[in-house]
Amino acid sequence: MPDQDETQPVQSTHLGNDDDVSRKRPHQPPSGSRYPRKRSLKACHVCRARKTKCDNVHPTCGFCASLNIRCSYDEAEKDHSAFDPASLEILRQLNQIITSQDDLLHTVRSIAATQSQCVPSALSPSGTGHTQLRSLGDTLAWGVIGMQDQHSPYVTNDWGGWHPDSAATTPAASAGVAAVRWFGLLANDVSREAVEEADAPLGGEGGFLDPADGQNEEDMTPLQRATRIIDKHTPNASDNATPTRMTTIIEENFWQTAENICLLDREQVLFANFLNRICSWLDLFDPGRTFSTRVPHLAVRNAGLLNAILALSAYHQSLDESISLDERADQSIALQYYYQTLHYVQKAMRYPTYQDSQELMATTLIVSTYEMLRGSRKDWEHHLQGVFWILRSRQIKVEVASLESTTWWAWLRQDIWVAFREKRRTYSTWTPKKTYAELSSHELASRAVWIMAQVVNYCAVDSSDDVEGTLPGRLGWAKALRKMLDEWYSHLTMEFSPLPATSRNSDQVFQPRLIHPQCFGLAMQIHYVSRILLCAHEPCLGGIEAFIKHQRTIQDGIEMVCGIGMTLTEDASSMLSSQCLFIGEYLA
Repeated sequence: MPDQDETQPVQSTHLGNDDDVSRKRPHQPPSGSRYPRKRSLKACHVCRARKTKCDNVHPTCGFCASLNIRCSYDEAEKDHSAFDPASLEILRQLNQIITSQDDLLHTVRSIAATQSQCVPSALSPSGTGHTQLRSLGDTLAWGVIGMQDQHSPYVTNDWGGWHPDSAATTPAASAGVAAVRWFGLLANDVSREAVEEADAPLGGEGGFLDPADGQNEEDMTPLQRATRIIDKHTPNASDNATPTRMTTIIEENFWQTAENICLLDREQVLFANFLNRICSWLDLFDPGRTFSTRVPHLAVRNAGLLNAILALSAYHQSLDESISLDERADQSIALQYYYQTLHYVQKAMRYPTYQDSQELMATTLIVSTYEMLRGSRKDWEHHLQGVFWILRSRQIKVEVASLESTTWWAWLRQDIWVAFREKRRTYSTWTPKKTYAELSSHELASRAVWIMAQVVNYCAVDSSDDVEGTLPGRLGWAKALRKMLDEWYSHLTMEFSPLPATSRNSDQVFQPRLIHPQCFGLAMQIHYVSRILLCAHEPCLGGIEAFIKHQRTIQDGIEMVCGIGMTLTEDASSMLSSQCLFIGEYLA
């Protein structure tokens, strides 16, 4: 769209040259009701978070003025340009249409309050997102930096790669914006068609909870009533003021219950299934079992998290063929709890304390795991992005034991699997800081997961990439990854050594390989899968001998992956082990 000064006649300095004049003839705007307009250089925080047009009026833009909410801009990037009246009127009318359909009005208000406290200088548009995060890496521990203990240029030059979506939320962005973006993905995935396909009943015991279903409170279950408590309070303007310790406690009481939520008998069965079987997936390689210890206690006083847990557990139980059909949960039950989660989260997102809570972080991971079991491709990809935004906004110290760290590792394991299936890079660009000498046995097992993520990044790059796809680039990158794998293997402790196992039977193809505890056996599976993937995607030079060597490495890796898999019986290892076995069989 041309600027206003571009519509004025251009006078040639070569008055005697008619050709020059004709070549510099200005472009005439088309006839009709079009108006020359200026382009907004920087939207306010609210419009930027909503990804809608901002009229850039100072001190309050038209959209914020129409909602009577606080409007703020990046101070270093103010644009004092004015719009013509026609453009302003068009934008105001568009904003009125959007506002009339906005189901997250209170969420937007909370964004305005949260974003006004952000440091704008870190979000300067100068330079690329990659460069900005490098400059912030030392202070925020989320920059893209190389391994300090590696000397190969293919590692120190960030061969882990930069995924375009990883810049979606910068470290300086607020947790509130990340939470709202995740909820936007969640809301888009929900439709009435899903309920109709599952034949989900409305109302009744544990029935579908919809904001407009007209269900009487007497007919609700205790969990449904706890879910509806969030509806009874509407934040006012004072709620967005600078929080104090007292106001924070008062606000938290609006979105969590004072006492434990009572569960129906069948809900107690689902909750026990989550504790005994599903929690171990998420606590993998965490000796403190942080997720199993902390999250259930958070859930019994938070209806949103509890609904998400029951949705995941019900869907998991519906797939368990060892349970009789009469006792097995129906998938429509899982969908009901999923919708109740949506209703609660939609209301609770109005509170900044909830947006930055451990309850919301755990809820996002539970929902992502639910999508993983459903086998969703596009939906799961979206949820993984949402969890990534929230975790990134919290500036987690991945190598320090915490619920946030355990959640991050659980998310990475899911992202690796989707990245492998979709042939893309993993979202995270975090790199370890600890040396191998500083790692415990469980941390060493987790490091195998991170190395596998780097190998998946390698597999996602093809010859179309400028440098990484060239033959020298591929060979150098593969050499650096192989060095990582060898170094990891050289630091293994005795817990990773195989123990005596039963001999191979005549009907068994692979020799069983017992490693105890089983989580360390799973780490060995991950290691050999990484080697298989690397050999399968590395350019093979050196003729038939090099080809045979590659094939032997792949075959040996498959022997180890399948042999270890024969001895893994714990639920904690079942999910990731099945993925390793699938990759081994896929490349066999």
